[in-house]
Amino acid sequence: MASNKPPKQKDAIVEILETYLIVELARCGVPQPGIRKIVGCDMWRVSEIARFFKKKKTRDAEKS
Repeated sequence: MASNKPPKQKDAIVEILETYLIVELARCGVPQPGIRKIVGCDMWRVSEIARFFKKKKTRDAEKS
């Protein structure tokens, strides 16, 4: 009988795509709780990746 378990290579691809999605959302300025909800992973993983991206300045902050 065939196993329903996907190959490990597919798991690695999914992990890379999730990491890429976290990076892109962090670059766009999405808050970390929002990223966690979109990607569907734990907050620790999001904060480990997103902490390397600085928050973008808003227009209100530039006027001050």
